[in-house]
Amino acid sequence: MPAGLPSELLERRPDVVAAQMRVAVAFSRYKESQAARFPKISLTGSGSDLTSDLFVLQDRDNPVWSVGGSVFAPLFRGGALKAQAEVRSAEQKEALAHYVTTALKAFGDVENALSSEFGVAAARKILATAVTDAEHALRLSEIRYRVGSGDLRSVQQQQLAYNTTKMTLLRVQTERRVQRVNLHLALGGDFSAGA
Repeated sequence: MPAGLPSELLERRPDVVAAQMRVAVAFSRYKESQAARFPKISLTGSGSDLTSDLFVLQDRDNPVWSVGGSVFAPLFRGGALKAQAEVRSAEQKEALAHYVTTALKAFGDVENALSSEFGVAAARKILATAVTDAEHALRLSEIRYRVGSGDLRSVQQQQLAYNTTKMTLLRVQTERRVQRVNLHLALGGDFSAGA
């Protein structure tokens, strides 16, 4: 695992992306509610040909153009537009608070995954040494049994100790892989920034 991973890796997590989108939507809705308080101007235009079978005109291709405009100003609506803007502002603050909560949870998930992985890695080193020591003790016990200075029971006890230590090491190695998967899930992908 490379050192100095940027925190931008967390922006790939689906929950962080969803929180970012909620913030963007809340800001857009707030701007929309602010814009609803201003007058609206609409322009219209049309073009057509003026023809008639009753009148014979000199130029049959005489286009008629019309351009018009209208202004709609929001009238007094009992403070509804202002209240709507206040609601959108509150939604905006809520989305920001949710985003902060999601970001803190993401950082916490990564910290827990890293801590667990480091702890499991340290335990693996200790257990690897213990397996080597148990294997060495088993060989010595077998040699003593072959030369006649030890009994079969001590050999079996050493085999049991060796197998137990080796099984514990395998469990820790499995846990290390699980913690690596948890770290990838917490980061929202692998360690590369471009992923």
